[in-house]
Amino acid sequence: MITQETQVEELMGIPGIIAWFIQHRVSPFSCFGAFPDTLGRLLDIKAVPDKDRFLQELNDFLAARANL
Repeated sequence: MITQETQVEELMGIPGIIAWFIQHRVSPFSCFGAFPDTLGRLLDIKAVPDKDRFLQELNDFLAARANL
């Protein structure tokens, strides 16, 4: 389960995750590659209005991929 404490760099190897982030208007990249901090910090910087919903939808996406 992905939480606000999950490191963004850990997520980048998951197939489809980059496209999912971009579709949800959050770039998981910084100037130097993958954002080098937690997902919660990234969502704060990107001013995501409902972080809990973002995390729920992300976890739902990952669960659906696992069931393929």
